[in-house]
Amino acid sequence: MNCLDRNKYNPDSKSRTKHPPVSNTPSLSEAERQRLSKLLPLLSKGLWIEQRLFQVIEGHITKPKRKGVVDLASIDSRKNTLLPDSRYSFGFSAPADIAMPIVAAYRVFLDEQYNWIIPFDDFAEDFLQHLWNNYYRKYLVSEKLAGNTVGSKICRNPVIWDNLYVSAQSYLNQQLLKMVGSSTKREELKLVN
Repeated sequence: MNCLDRNKYNPDSKSRTKHPPVSNTPSLSEAERQRLSKLLPLLSKGLWIEQRLFQVIEGHITKPKRKGVVDLASIDSRKNTLLPDSRYSFGFSAPADIAMPIVAAYRVFLDEQYNWIIPFDDFAEDFLQHLWNNYYRKYLVSEKLAGNTVGSKICRNPVIWDNLYVSAQSYLNQQLLKMVGSSTKREELKLVN
């Protein structure tokens, strides 16, 4: 949920922290409790993003370009992962925070009251595929080629967080332009009739 907090973690703001930390302090202040209570309705969406990313990774490693070779950094195909919210295990092991940069990119689609600017179901899958195909898969492949295998370091690299955030902003702008364009066409049709 912390990854989706666009008010507290906003790369566009000069006074705020850009990205959420990997772990949180177990003791929370009252203000933190209130903030997390506001984020609680987003939990199911965050869990969906995480599970869907794991499904995409599993699809990638079960159909590799070279048989028996996993080309993604920090992914071990000899072990399994069971997510806390998942009904089945995945045929690979990955660091617990591998989904954090992807989940955090979705915060661009939230307003200050943590409401989705565009209905989640209208963009969620396409956006995940966009991030995977254009950024995250390529990033994990490049880290593997560079010999970087420490999952937590890979997942906390601020460059990938920034790239995904900027990509999310661009994607949102494209979606909003499409919406404006389609409503303009509807208005023109109404005027013609």
